[in-house]
Amino acid sequence: MNLLIFAHLLGLLTALGFPPFGIWPLTWLAGAGMIWLFLSHSELKDRSRMAWIFFHYSFSVNLYGFYWIAYTLREFGDLPWIVAALVTLTMFAVISCVALGFGWIWPLLATKLRRTPLRKLPPIVGLGVWLALWNICDLRAFPWVHAQSVGSDLYLLATVGLLDTWGWSLVYLIFILVAGHWAWRAETLSRRLILKVCGLFVAIFAPLYALGVWRLAQLGGEFKERQPVALLQGNVGNYQKKLTKLKVEPTVRVVMGIHRDLVEEASIGFAESLNADGSGPEPWIIWPETSFPGMPMQEVSAAEALKNLVTLSRGLHIVGAYEEGEIQLAGVPKQVDFNIAALFHEKAGFVGRYRKRIRVPFGEFIPGDEYFPQAYQWLPGVNHFGRGETFEALVHPDPKGPIFIPLICYEILFQGFVDAFVKEASEKYPGRDIVLVNITNDSWYGPTSEPFQHSLLARWASARKSLPMLRPTNTGFSQIVAPWGEVLRSGPRDEAWVIFGGLPVKKLQLR
Repeated sequence: MNLLIFAHLLGLLTALGFPPFGIWPLTWLAGAGMIWLFLSHSELKDRSRMAWIFFHYSFSVNLYGFYWIAYTLREFGDLPWIVAALVTLTMFAVISCVALGFGWIWPLLATKLRRTPLRKLPPIVGLGVWLALWNICDLRAFPWVHAQSVGSDLYLLATVGLLDTWGWSLVYLIFILVAGHWAWRAETLSRRLILKVCGLFVAIFAPLYALGVWRLAQLGGEFKERQPVALLQGNVGNYQKKLTKLKVEPTVRVVMGIHRDLVEEASIGFAESLNADGSGPEPWIIWPETSFPGMPMQEVSAAEALKNLVTLSRGLHIVGAYEEGEIQLAGVPKQVDFNIAALFHEKAGFVGRYRKRIRVPFGEFIPGDEYFPQAYQWLPGVNHFGRGETFEALVHPDPKGPIFIPLICYEILFQGFVDAFVKEASEKYPGRDIVLVNITNDSWYGPTSEPFQHSLLARWASARKSLPMLRPTNTGFSQIVAPWGEVLRSGPRDEAWVIFGGLPVKKLQLR
């Protein structure tokens, strides 16, 4: 088989480890295959071939795994389909040129190393150093490879809270390096090689599954109680959301009506769990990102409407909404909107709000706008949201109640950001339970695989911190997630729905 086609197929296998397919063992197989190609083409004469092998693999992974970026550019930037597709392919090609460059340099490095005392070391050592560095860089952003190497497997996700991303990175490196080295030494595919690789796979995963079973039992005993929750999924599309943000009628009234109906449905569902005197577990109702059609922090009518809904349903609401505020842009004051999560309580009223800190480039701001504020005139279709400056946990008004960590949309994918937020809240409110709240709007991505990928990475964050998570989205998938990463309840896609369920918590919050 042509080696470039083989590299392209390995990229496809890697992408099949992504949701919605989630065939995670293929990721491990593809990794070992690339190591074999890498080690078997380390001669100087292989430089050009090795460069194009890496380019084809990288381009294939991006093409099949992240094709939805074209859809996003179409929705976010209002680009024609052909332009969005060309921009996306160009982006993939540029990213793949980094891999091409490394493939070009590798044979030269390998040749140089053979003339030094390091020649006695197997090629696997140098390759291991490079892969380790690559994994470290990956950890700083989204743990794509690590999450897809586990997939949605319940027992493997449960181990993430113990191993963390670093541990899973090490496990993945050990497998593909050892399997790839065996393939390089064997030179040809044989039954013995296949049995050795399968044996290595079993040797690695047998103890990991045992660890997952133990971890599930441990967390299940720690999070015994079930807090009644309802996630609202209004199925409001992007066009409606744009009109709502611009305060266009009757769209505002229609969207408000949709969510009022959902709150009423949630209230009826919760009534069954309350005692005759109204006592019982406190119900929590969570709204998706920017789902409330108005600015409850500034507009009196919007604040009154939300107050009535909270009174109707009782309990606690965490609401995704907009807030207007002033920023300094290139030294000039400017009024902009902020993407917020706000907590309202039946007894305490408005409790607090968090402003989104990590914004989507070219979706919520233009990078470099502090130096080129006129960029918004050049690209009028790009939104300009303000950036939150501090971590603001949403604190339950009960002094012993839980602390909610609001992570708006893709903020939950940044591991360092999540760690810092949780650490600050834990230190500021010691002894209080913590709940992750990932209010999201994935409607920008349409009928693509992005919502599946976003969901898995959010669950990875929940499992990694061993914390329960509430994840309402505008169009799906809205999910109630256990501290071990399991989806306990999930709503349909592209339908208005109320997702009822019990969130595993250490201590039940009563009314």
